[in-house]
Amino acid sequence: MGAVTYPNAEVCSYIAEHFVPVQYNVVEQPDAMRWFNSAWTPTILIQDADGREHRRTHGYLDPRRMVAELALGRLQAAIDRQDFQQATALSEEALSRCHGDPEREPEAQYWASVAAYKATNDTSKLLEGWNILLNRYPDSEWAHRAEFIRK
Repeated sequence: MGAVTYPNAEVCSYIAEHFVPVQYNVVEQPDAMRWFNSAWTPTILIQDADGREHRRTHGYLDPRRMVAELALGRLQAAIDRQDFQQATALSEEALSRCHGDPEREPEAQYWASVAAYKATNDTSKLLEGWNILLNRYPDSEWAHRAEFIRK
């Protein structure tokens, strides 16, 4: 990722705007793998200022998927903080950044629906979003997590 993803202008800009990046060289600092409970590199962790983890991913990500992961991480952090107004705003960005990504787009739809519901307490927002998820991505893991609404 050091040769392709991290130097990418969009990745650099997104990280600079929204994150404080920390990178460990696990050859020089092998304890980092233990500190972060990781057995594989690269491992991307999204944590808040208090060290609470909000998202984790392992393995190579190209620039587009990296930005999508980061957008999902921001969305998840807002949901975890129970800042549902911000989560609703971030869900639009996550959906946009994940568009066309068969792994991340269904997850973005799932969490966007949760954020909309939690922000309004309107069950129809959750059902509407999850029905989109079930119709567009019926075989995804995230659709399986929401399929109970149709049973």
